[in-house]
Amino acid sequence: MPKVIGRLGLILSTAFLMTGIAAAPASAGTAVTAKKPRCAYVSHKVGRVTQTVRVTNYCRYTISFSVKRRGPDSPCYILRPRHYKWYQWARGLDFQGIRWHCA
Repeated sequence: MPKVIGRLGLILSTAFLMTGIAAAPASAGTAVTAKKPRCAYVSHKVGRVTQTVRVTNYCRYTISFSVKRRGPDSPCYILRPRHYKWYQWARGLDFQGIRWHCA
């Protein structure tokens, strides 16, 4: 009888640990980034010395974004309809994408 209880305890302990491990990334992971608005346009250009990202807002509403790159990210920019914003940095720091709806 003790052998069965020991195995059952081991199975329950393992199941508990596995559910804890499976749940950990969801709670401790980074936030999921929002999708790009269909009416926003992003261009990324790499020059000899710098990189430039230009975001143009063709939407009827205001959008916000932040440029993600290796190193510090850009501040959160708020862009009104029919306006654009460009952000430039040194070429060595890789472009990693745009984080939308930061404001």
